[in-house]
Amino acid sequence: SSLSSSRPRSHPPSAMRTAVLAIAALTLPGAEALALGAPLRPALAPARLAIPTMAYNPQPSKARPRKAKSKEPKEKVKGPQSAAASLQLVPEQTFWEGPPSITETIIPGLSLFTVIGVIPFGASLARQAWTRYKLTNKRMEVKSGFQGKDVVQITWREVSDVKWLRRFGGSAGDCVFTLRDGAKLEMRSLPEFDRNLKFIMDQLSEGVAEDSGYPDAPARAFLEKVANGEEPPVELPPLEESSSTEVVQ
Repeated sequence: SSLSSSRPRSHPPSAMRTAVLAIAALTLPGAEALALGAPLRPALAPARLAIPTMAYNPQPSKARPRKAKSKEPKEKVKGPQSAAASLQLVPEQTFWEGPPSITETIIPGLSLFTVIGVIPFGASLARQAWTRYKLTNKRMEVKSGFQGKDVVQITWREVSDVKWLRRFGGSAGDCVFTLRDGAKLEMRSLPEFDRNLKFIMDQLSEGVAEDSGYPDAPARAFLEKVANGEEPPVELPPLEESSSTEVVQ
């Protein structure tokens, strides 16, 4: 029992000793900390440099890059002019203008021997006074009605068909023009019929004269006279003469 009491006893490290050793391991150099019995700190590994990687966008943006605005004037490319545009550049010239043929008053004049004949004769005289026809290289104009206040104008490209009928041996005739919208325009007792009819057919759109049956037999005879020099050619007057005539009117 005496031997056992004299032998020193081993005691477990207290909490305070553990705290002191931990502080020494953190603050003191390695040799001093090892002398006090503190565990060594593991050496820190050197930091690795981050390797740059390419970013990839699985859904690219739909925004389009903006185009740089240039202040230079743009060059306008002009295409070939249409037939209507080229016609507008041509000055308008009058081929013929006047009243209906005087021959339309012959039959109403013969009816004056009867009382009823006064009315148609008076109507024919009114037409001579108020009705006017005008043919130009761009349009056709018809003035009619009381004092010629009803004015109808159509361009030649509107006409799709022409019907005609000669009167008094071809000195006059009637024409009925059918337009592309289905409307009709009538010219009764047109004087100098074959000459004016030839000019009208020359102004129509391509193929309309052939579809209308022109030239017929009297028209071919007239064209032969023109070719032989018996009749003057069917053409517009010179531009200066035409413009001076319109100014005087």
